[in-house]
Amino acid sequence: MAPYLLLFFIFVTCGLVNMTRPRNSIRPVSERDTENAYKAAFKIESKETVERRKLISLLLVIALLIDMLLIVWIVRFA
Repeated sequence: MAPYLLLFFIFVTCGLVNMTRPRNSIRPVSERDTENAYKAAFKIESKETVERRKLISLLLVIALLIDMLLIVWIVRFA
């Protein structure tokens, strides 16, 4: 049971990291693409966006903990 919980935790952690990473993955092909990449890289995100991402991350962690507790409860009492 422990390996499955560990694998589930790794998947959820990777999902959180993927969700909260910057979306600026531009591969420049021309000079204009390079200029757009620099603009996107140094763009300041609004406080609302940062707060929304923090809230979503917190809710996902809480959901993960509840899910793990349910799995343990089902295995122990079933």
